[in-house]
Amino acid sequence: MLDVHPIHGVHGAFGGWRDFLIHIVIIAIGLGLALSLEQTVEYLHHRHQLAETRRALLQERAENRQTFARQTEAWRRMVAELQNNLLVFQYLQQHPGTPQEKLPGVVLWWGSALTFSTAAWNAAQQGGVIALMPRQEIEPYSDLYESLDREWNTAAEAVIALLQAERYNLLDADPSHLSPEKVNAEIDLLLAALEKQWLLGTQLMNLVEAHTDFPATVSRAELHRLRHWPDEETARRLAPAQALTTERLKAAGIVGVRASP
Repeated sequence: MLDVHPIHGVHGAFGGWRDFLIHIVIIAIGLGLALSLEQTVEYLHHRHQLAETRRALLQERAENRQTFARQTEAWRRMVAELQNNLLVFQYLQQHPGTPQEKLPGVVLWWGSALTFSTAAWNAAQQGGVIALMPRQEIEPYSDLYESLDREWNTAAEAVIALLQAERYNLLDADPSHLSPEKVNAEIDLLLAALEKQWLLGTQLMNLVEAHTDFPATVSRAELHRLRHWPDEETARRLAPAQALTTERLKAAGIVGVRASP
């Protein structure tokens, strides 16, 4: 008599594969949940970083607006003092040997190059938070900080120009003791210092035009007066001569010709 027995292990093999697949599915689900959780945590972390950075940038912007207002005040003071000094030395040029007490004023030397805060912006760049911000948000900030950096560099150069003009008093503070040659040289140094102030004022004005939340600053009229550009009445009188110059430039192929400021 022939005994028939089931094949050993067949039932177990099918059961093992099924359990294995279930186990794989469970692992896949677990990994997916873990990755999703990690991404969620990372997303929330990035949102927190971004919110903190935006708050820091807003605070830094407010501080820089205050510094900017003080720099504008400093600009006006420096221009007024340099113009006063120029007047005194021009008088001394025209009236050599005038004693100090008879001069039309005393010379004043004061300069300022206030530093703007960049800590929040630097941290955002170094920490990679900038990459989380939309481009339309990054570009205005980038332009602002570049403008503030240019403004500070020019302000520092203006202070150096002022110090160079003041250098004579390291030997003798009485300007009436200077030789005519030294007086002439001093006038050149004062003009160079005023030119630096004009450039600084232009940068202040341009910054406010680009970032309107910054406080009012040097006006175009102030810059025109500093350069002694023609006023409206003078411009009207010069209109015929201006027309001749304009036609001459156009004939030379110069496009976009316009009247002087």
